Amino acid sequence: MFTPGVPNPLNDESEHERRLAGRDFSSSRKWRWVFLGGVLALVAFGVFALIGFPGAGVILVPIGLGMMLGSGIQLLLDRG
Repeated sequence: MFTPGVPNPLNDESEHERRLAGRDFSSSRKWRWVFLGGVLALVAFGVFALIGFPGAGVILVPIGLGMMLGSGIQLLLDRG
């Protein structure tokens, strides 16, 4: 059995910088789909509450708000 090697932090940092330089973060539009999914989850909760199933909000509201918050953070990271 082999023991795991300890990575050299200098090599890892240079490889990390090289990989980041090759990526184009400006074209990422994934945050829009995540935001739309969050809005749809909140709309679904509204529909269920009107129908008479307010307990669905226990699941749908945190998911919807989390998706909207996550997409906003992703947008800030992409623009920064």
